[in-house]
Amino acid sequence: MERDKAEVIKAAAVRVFAREGFYRARMEAVAHEAEVAVGTIYNYFKSKEEILLSIFQAEFDEQMPLFDELQASSLPIPDQIKQILDKHFCLLRKRKKLARVLLQERFNPGTEFTDKLIGFHRQAVKRIEELIQKGIEQGWVRCCNPCIVASALFAVVQSISICEMSYSSEKASQLIEDAPGELADFIWSGLKKGESR
Repeated sequence: MERDKAEVIKAAAVRVFAREGFYRARMEAVAHEAEVAVGTIYNYFKSKEEILLSIFQAEFDEQMPLFDELQASSLPIPDQIKQILDKHFCLLRKRKKLARVLLQERFNPGTEFTDKLIGFHRQAVKRIEELIQKGIEQGWVRCCNPCIVASALFAVVQSISICEMSYSSEKASQLIEDAPGELADFIWSGLKKGESR
């Protein structure tokens, strides 16, 4: 029951943050959306920042097992890249409001808050870097600096994710639908080991 109430508060916060923006949103609005008293929120979260960090942490924790599964698998690197992209954009389509909050608030200033978000970013890039390094070792991926390439890939995926906020609903939906295949082909064309350039 306690965990359920925290989840209700987080879901309400996502809706409020997506609608009003994190810094403009007030705890009263979150409480109203969650149909709880403001004081109830403070039984679960110390601050608005803690709610947002909890949302980021849950999203991050949900996506990381796929990296573990893929790392342990014998799937070719191109298929692993495609699966990661498929999952990312599938979640983006299903949770548009959450995606908006994650994208809007990821680089907003705020000491400890920003440090934790940067930590999530680093961990995600590190997982991509490990995948690229494995691809190099297995002969799938050309020689490159895995950290630079992983950072660039992360940024490309994030920039396409912003389509949800930048385009009309119809165009954004089509772009998000096409993104996994297009990006997998684009990424793989740049990474695959082949003839000398």
